[in-house]
Amino acid sequence: METKLENLQRFLLYIVTAYVLIDYGLRSHGPAVMASLWDELLFIAIVGLWILLVALKGIKPHGGKLLLPLLIFYGTVFFIYLIKTQETAIAIMELRALLEYTFWFFVAVNLVSGRQQVKNLCDIFLVVGVIVALYGIYQYITGVEIPSTWVDQAEAGIRTRAFSFIGSPNVLGSFLILQISIAFASFMATQNWLKKRIYLGVSGILLLCLVFTLSRGAWLVFFFAFILLGLWLDKRIILVLVVLAMLTPVAVPSVYNRMAYMLSPQYVASSETGGRIARWTQAVEYWQGEPTTGLGLGRFGGGVAIANFPGSAYSVDNFYLKIATEMGIVGLSAFLYLILSALRVGRRSLEQINDRYLHILGTGIFVGLVAVLGHNFVENMFEFPLMATYFWFFLGVLVALPLVEPEKVEEKGNG
Repeated sequence: METKLENLQRFLLYIVTAYVLIDYGLRSHGPAVMASLWDELLFIAIVGLWILLVALKGIKPHGGKLLLPLLIFYGTVFFIYLIKTQETAIAIMELRALLEYTFWFFVAVNLVSGRQQVKNLCDIFLVVGVIVALYGIYQYITGVEIPSTWVDQAEAGIRTRAFSFIGSPNVLGSFLILQISIAFASFMATQNWLKKRIYLGVSGILLLCLVFTLSRGAWLVFFFAFILLGLWLDKRIILVLVVLAMLTPVAVPSVYNRMAYMLSPQYVASSETGGRIARWTQAVEYWQGEPTTGLGLGRFGGGVAIANFPGSAYSVDNFYLKIATEMGIVGLSAFLYLILSALRVGRRSLEQINDRYLHILGTGIFVGLVAVLGHNFVENMFEFPLMATYFWFFLGVLVALPLVEPEKVEEKGNG
C-alpha cells in the first residue's frame, strides 16, 4: 500500500511541472470552477497523501531551513491585514496571492527524495517548456496580432511578440529563462552524448522563443543568469555570451534595435510620461505617504488592485516596490529577509551536494531562480500563479537535493 501511495504522490508532483499547460487548458476550455480551483485541489491531494504516508512510515516533516523566514513573512502579512484592511474581500484576495504559492516549497522539500525523481521532474518540465516555446515561435512567425500597448509608439515597426499559452511576453520570458537554465545545466551535467545533443537542442528552441518575446527585461536577466552559470560552472559560457552579443545586431536586428531604443532619450521621455518610470515615481509617492505599513493589501500596483479599482489601478512593474507601497518598510523588510534567506539556503544546499550531476543541475535551478527574482525588479512576476508556483516548487527541489537518495537504476556515468 505504501508503495502505491508513494507512486501516486510522485505522479502528482510531476503534474506540478505541467502547471502552465494544465492551467491554460482549463481556463480556455474547462469549467470555470475547475479553472480557478484545480491547483488548490492538486495541492490538497498531494498534502493529503503526504500526511497519510507520514502516519504510516513515521516520516518527520521539516521546513528546509526556511520555516522561520516564512513564518515571519506570514505573520507580517497578517499584521498588515489586521491594521490596514479597508475592504476585507480585497485584502483576503491579496493575502491569498502572497502566501498560497509559498506552500509549494514545503511540498517539494519534503517529498522530493530520489535522484531519478529529480531528473524526471526537470525533464518533464523541459518537455512542457518546449511545447510552450514552439507555440510561441509559431506565433511570431505567423505574426499573431498583439495589443498596441505591448510596444512603444516609437517602435511601430514591431508587428508581433511571442506570448504562447501564457498570455504575456514578459512572463513568458521569465518562464523561458528558468527553463533555459535547467536545460543548459542538464546539457553540462550529462555524460551521455545523445542526451547532450537533446538538451542542447532544447536550449536552442527555448532561446529562440526568448528572442521572439522581445522582452528587454528578460534578455538582460538572461545574460546576467548565464554570466553566473559561467562563473560557477564553466567560464567558456561567458565567451559564448560575448560572441552572441557581437552577432546579435547582424543576426537579429530587432533585438539590437529594441535594446538601443531603451538607451535613447526618446525612451526615457516616453517612460517618464506613461511607462515604468512614471509608474515607479507614482508608487514611491504613495509609499512616502504611508512609509511604515503602506496602503494596505490589494490597494495598489498589482492584479488584485487592477481587478477591484479598474479606473485608477495599474501594474507597477516592480514587485518589490509593490510590496513596499502596500505593506511599507515593515512588509518589505520581511519579504527581503525571506528572499535573502532563500538565496542563502539555496546556495548552501549546492555546497552540500556530493553528486556531480545533481550539483550541476542544482546550479542551473539556482541560477534560474535568481533570474526570476531579478526580473521582479521590472515586472510583477509573483503576481502570476504559474511563476510563483514554479519558483517556490523548484526552490524546494533545490533545497532537497543534498538529501536525495543515490541513483539505483541508471548506470553510473550515463547521467
